[in-house]
Amino acid sequence: MTKSSQSYAERERCPLYTAIQVIAGRWKPMIFQRLNGDARGFGELRRSMPGVTIKVLRQQLRERESDGLVKKTVSPRPRLKVRYELTEHGLTLGPLMETLWSWGVAHLAHSKMLA
Repeated sequence: MTKSSQSYAERERCPLYTAIQVIAGRWKPMIFQRLNGDARGFGELRRSMPGVTIKVLRQQLRERESDGLVKKTVSPRPRLKVRYELTEHGLTLGPLMETLWSWGVAHLAHSKMLA
């Protein structure tokens, strides 16, 4: 086993690395924030996230689904309606995201003091 593959295997088993990988990304925190406690349609999500492309939003939602964090519900009648919401497991991220938000606010204030 090479040093690179050992490092990769170690990261795959690391709970902290796994958690960061699940929440890190340009749109992942925004998706979580938009869905926290509220089911939304695809178009509604897209309009609430200026700058995200349809392709990227679809990809991010699919990844969240495969992680078991987001559930997609399709209602075919009378008009096709697709809704996304956090799963029970996805809702467990709430306290972590609140802590990260608070830390980010404090860090921004700290950074301004240093400037």
